[in-house]
Amino acid sequence: MDLFRGVNLYKKYINFTWKRHKVLLGNLANADTPNYKRRDLIFFLEPPTIPLKTTHNKHVKNFRKFEERLVVFKNGLQGNDRNNVSIERELSEIVKNKLAYETYLKFAMGSLNTLNRVIKGRAE
Repeated sequence: MDLFRGVNLYKKYINFTWKRHKVLLGNLANADTPNYKRRDLIFFLEPPTIPLKTTHNKHVKNFRKFEERLVVFKNGLQGNDRNNVSIERELSEIVKNKLAYETYLKFAMGSLNTLNRVIKGRAE
C-alpha cells in the first residue's frame, strides 16, 4: 500500500502546471518577436503499452501513463511579423493554469494533512 500515491499524483500535476507557466510566460515575453511561434505544454494520459492483468474487480483496469509534450503552433492568426502570439489568449491561459496549480496544491495539502492526522492517531 502506497500512502503517498495521491500526493505523488498531485506532485506530477503541480510540476506540470509550473512548467507550463514558464512556457506561457515565454510566449508573452516574445509577443513582439518576429517569426516567433506560440508554444504550449500539454499533458495526456496514455494507455499502457502492455495489457494489465487484474486479480480483483476493484483493481484499476485502465491505468494510464502521464505524458507531457511541448507543442509549437505554426498556424493560427499571424501578424505582419509572422508572430502568432495573442497577448489576450496568453493571459487567459496563464490565469487558467494558475487556478489549476492552486487547486492541485490544495488537494495535495489535503492529502498530506489527512496522512498527518492518521499518523498522529486523530483520523476523523
